[in-house]
Amino acid sequence: MLIWARTDSPIYRPLIQDMRLVDSVEIVDVLDQEGIRYYSDVKNHMLYVDQAKSDLARVALAKKGFVIEYPEITKHSDLNTAYDEFIKQQEEKELNGQIWEQPTFLPLVKLVMGALVIIVLILAVVRPMLRQFLLDEEDE
Repeated sequence: MLIWARTDSPIYRPLIQDMRLVDSVEIVDVLDQEGIRYYSDVKNHMLYVDQAKSDLARVALAKKGFVIEYPEITKHSDLNTAYDEFIKQQEEKELNGQIWEQPTFLPLVKLVMGALVIIVLILAVVRPMLRQFLLDEEDE
């Protein structure tokens, strides 16, 4: 449980559902320039990005004219229109977003699970050992 809570391996989230519908080379170039981790599932034609940097990836792609709201992708020739649409989608998402979709939810769950494990350990192991130790001293 503690090892799971401490893992810093990135969690990947789908960015593009069907890479055949877009210029995937241009999108991957943008991700490489921004230093965003990604991997592509060639069999299912999907592109995944690091969840922590998914908003950064979408902003970088909006600067190039690609507005991505999974699974929908819109290509704009006017960059200002693309960026305005992206900002509008972000504001709507923040207003309607669920708590488990927030980026701080999973680290918080890991922290709470670790605290629960420690409390159970104290109550189940340490407390009976101390009681036994104190009772043995009183008997002597």
